[in-house]
Amino acid sequence: MADRLQLVFPVGVRDNDAHYGPLLVILSDLLSERNLGVVVEAAFGLDRHVVRNRAAAALSIRKPSAQQVEQLKQRMIERGWYLEDDES
Repeated sequence: MADRLQLVFPVGVRDNDAHYGPLLVILSDLLSERNLGVVVEAAFGLDRHVVRNRAAAALSIRKPSAQQVEQLKQRMIERGWYLEDDES
């Protein structure tokens, strides 16, 4: 999954990017909290523990709008991301 994220975000992602919160919300639907941290760290070099804390905030007190999340999903799909379960 880290390699797919790198294809979608070739210049990487930083925690001050506008799409960082929506990305964490999207990934939270697909991954456990622990795995989310591991994947984002592998893809972008961000500290996995900080990522997990930011994801928790993005799901509660710093929740991005549904529109922001949906716009990012569409952008990711346009860049080759697919949101289907790999195990199906």
